[in-house]
Amino acid sequence: MAKLLRTLLLAAAAGLCAAGAQAQFVSSPTVISSPTAALPGLSLGVSVPMDHGPWVLGEVLFFSSGKMVSDYTWRDRVRGTRGALYTKADISSDVESLMNLGRFDKVVPNLFEIPGTPVPAEFATIAASTSQVRLVFSVVEKAVAASSTTARRALAPAPVSGVIMTPTAYRGAGKFDSPGLGLDFTAMYVIGRLYGRNNFLNAPTRTNYLDRVGVWLLTADGKMQIQSEGPVRPAVAVGGQGTFMFRDSPQPNVNDPNPTLKVNASQKSTKLFSDAYVAVSKKFGPARTTVGLMEGNMGDSVANFTEFLTPDALRFFAGQNGQTVRSRTMPFASVMFMPKPQYPLAIEYIQFNGAALHPIMINLKMGYFLHLNFDVGIVKFNGGYDVLGLLQFRYNQFPNK
Repeated sequence: MAKLLRTLLLAAAAGLCAAGAQAQFVSSPTVISSPTAALPGLSLGVSVPMDHGPWVLGEVLFFSSGKMVSDYTWRDRVRGTRGALYTKADISSDVESLMNLGRFDKVVPNLFEIPGTPVPAEFATIAASTSQVRLVFSVVEKAVAASSTTARRALAPAPVSGVIMTPTAYRGAGKFDSPGLGLDFTAMYVIGRLYGRNNFLNAPTRTNYLDRVGVWLLTADGKMQIQSEGPVRPAVAVGGQGTFMFRDSPQPNVNDPNPTLKVNASQKSTKLFSDAYVAVSKKFGPARTTVGLMEGNMGDSVANFTEFLTPDALRFFAGQNGQTVRSRTMPFASVMFMPKPQYPLAIEYIQFNGAALHPIMINLKMGYFLHLNFDVGIVKFNGGYDVLGLLQFRYNQFPNK
């Protein structure tokens, strides 16, 4: 197997070198019609002329320097998805979009039939090929000029597999639209309350601001995407989350306006939360939208973000003696934009069904404006609301390339 793989890679490199001398590479956004010039040494299927279309896309691949490349930024410039009807004009538009990245000297698109993948029945009389096609872009990246200073490394794109506290149906590392397994690790830190209002008659004050919360939530998020996104159908994933919560300061007491702060992750101040979820995601233009449902005790976590949801506050302020904030069903929704790949802009909504005072949480991902991981959360409950400052980091463990 290793010998065969080495032979294929050498053939690919030789093919690209030969193509460089003989083929007409695209240096401007114009689609060429020589379908096998870019990658003559690789077995990618039966070549398809690009003079006539449309075709049904089965796969999109990128090759650079004889190697297959999976780059989220490149793939996001291609509008086509699996099962979509594609024309020569669409391919030309993709080439233009790729060239506008400013990272390539040349781009060559090619089409190849994928054996054993007939086109859907609704496209049988329209498509120029009876089989789905593989769209292959062979790119020549611009050389980085040597200098005395170290070149700045491009930041990796932000994950689209989740927002702050809620997941999406996508996976990471450019494979967000292919079914399979995914694993993320996240760290969320609730710094404190920026501003809050309440109308409880017995509350010490009606307005609160700049109060410490100091809650960490360390989460493992595992999912399986069971359906990829198509022109009409959404992506669907099922998964589960496990969260370890601890405090670096005690939760403020409602009777103590100046609580003492100390660093102590004691057994009493640590908790374990978990949930299972289903998420449905669909991209509409620049917006990646998600709706879903979480089931588990993760809904209890909201009580740790504000002292007005503690058992004492429920008893003294809301008149609900013996009640606790407890939720096992959490509908959620989110919308994510990527104005820059490294800095997403998103909003998510979580409803904690069945919990005392009916809390909801709205989180705003604002990294695009601040170039930081600083976010804002709003906890709304019957009787008031708190605006929280958050820090959140998400890391794609799998897939990571």
